[in-house]
Amino acid sequence: MPRIYTISVNGRDQFPCRPDQTIVEAGQQAGFGFPVACRNGVCERCMGRLHSGHVQQRNHIIHAGDADSSRVLYCVAQPLSDCEIDVPEVTVPGELPSHDVNCQIQQIEVLNHDVSRVWLQLPAGKRIQWHAGQYLMLNLNGEGYPFSIANHCDGRALELHIRHGDDNSAAQDIMAYLESASTVSITLPAGLRFIDTAPAQPVWFICGSTGFAPVKAMVERLIALDFDQPVRLFWGARTPEDLYLSTLPAQWKTALKDFDFTTSLSDIRHPDHAEGLVHEAALAALDEPDLPLFYLGGSPPMAWAVFDALVAEGVPAGNIHCDVFDYAPRD
Repeated sequence: MPRIYTISVNGRDQFPCRPDQTIVEAGQQAGFGFPVACRNGVCERCMGRLHSGHVQQRNHIIHAGDADSSRVLYCVAQPLSDCEIDVPEVTVPGELPSHDVNCQIQQIEVLNHDVSRVWLQLPAGKRIQWHAGQYLMLNLNGEGYPFSIANHCDGRALELHIRHGDDNSAAQDIMAYLESASTVSITLPAGLRFIDTAPAQPVWFICGSTGFAPVKAMVERLIALDFDQPVRLFWGARTPEDLYLSTLPAQWKTALKDFDFTTSLSDIRHPDHAEGLVHEAALAALDEPDLPLFYLGGSPPMAWAVFDALVAEGVPAGNIHCDVFDYAPRD
């Protein structure tokens, strides 16, 4: 039998790890939520401190107390002994338990030419918690479809923004089901990139299309927290018609102490919007790259392109958050 080591995380909990496993791999198998993106030791999302024990990181052995023991990359580190580690943002099993429930389909609203808002209602009698920025799975015909929750946790209502244009037949099928049914099965919550307590630094959001949905939830949470740091929103689309709920950002300017927003159009010029890709507008406004926390909303190609552009500008990788980094990692 191979030796099994014990990994203690953040002084809160522990899990077993074989010497042929990385610590992130074993932790995820045990139900821990590690912040990861590349899984090959490049992005530094999983970096943490080794308080006790020894690990092998690629061809290098690191001992607790070594000069580099404060910068261990746990997605490529394998244990050589029992270890005590600190890694920011790790969630422990059951910290936010997952629920499989049937929701009532309350209302469907058309928001623009290819986006609809769907309101679901959780069942009564059981408190179900989620954090602003997390997502759920719609369970249809044996498949699970992820959709961001567009409102922060405040009761039984769940808000979804579903883009169902001609280029997305799967979303059109989902909308056809939701329009004909009275209930739908969901699983929630999912996702490690969220805002629950007030961050200690400015927050910048960069999103495209319905990547606005988790941003909306997180902004609502910041309003509820009476957040007093600067908040910036950069929202991209192809044309003005692709934007929706366009009056909300103006309302947030009065609800937050320091909020500003920029909308950017990639396909046409318009006097009311910035021109070009949305992250270009953000980079043009970025004076202190190492200061804000960034939350990205959009497709995997968009999220990774923005990640690369921000890191190239000097933003620490650990300051950039997006669920894409967890469910669609790069090789």
